[in-house]
Amino acid sequence: MEFEQKKLAIEQGLTPFLGGEPLANALRLWEAKYSRGHTFALTGFISELGDGAALAAPPAKVLQSLFRALNNPPASLPAHRDRAASTTEAQGSPGHAIHTCTLLVDTMIDRLPPDKGEEIRRYMLDHLERLPQPTPVLNAIRAWLGQRRTIVLPIPETALTRLVNLAYVGLCEYVGPIKADRVLHEAVLIVETANAGSGFPVRRLL
Repeated sequence: MEFEQKKLAIEQGLTPFLGGEPLANALRLWEAKYSRGHTFALTGFISELGDGAALAAPPAKVLQSLFRALNNPPASLPAHRDRAASTTEAQGSPGHAIHTCTLLVDTMIDRLPPDKGEEIRRYMLDHLERLPQPTPVLNAIRAWLGQRRTIVLPIPETALTRLVNLAYVGLCEYVGPIKADRVLHEAVLIVETANAGSGFPVRRLL
């Protein structure tokens, strides 16, 4: 695999977990220290990212995403760049907002025992009608909640705020308001560290 294609695959694998400047910093780290190593050197790369508190996801999950991206690299570099550019132009700041929102909700849920986390996701899926959004947007949110797929459609910030609120209501219902407040507070701190420099403060969603 050519260097540029491999770099794009690494970017693709990291995108569900990082955005903005943290993603750019991670790519610079990979290029400087890990780009010429064997694929299994990625474990060291992820460990270094984790030491810098850049990731808000289990290392094994990030490693799986990178392996999947490397095994299915972009077929065409120009086409990939064109898509990336058009997505950036179409989303701009809203793209950062969506990434921040999904990262916050995923972090909140992932801090719970797996069975409780699944209950929160089901609760959100069952109450998505509270979000007055077009069907394609709701389907994208369902795919994210159910299958961890990245949301690429634009979503208004007001809807993202409602989405975070829906997650918090679910937390209150299943773990109680005291623990829900603690989980939300801890998740906000984690996302603030992971998203430092992204251009969209997580607290705008609260």
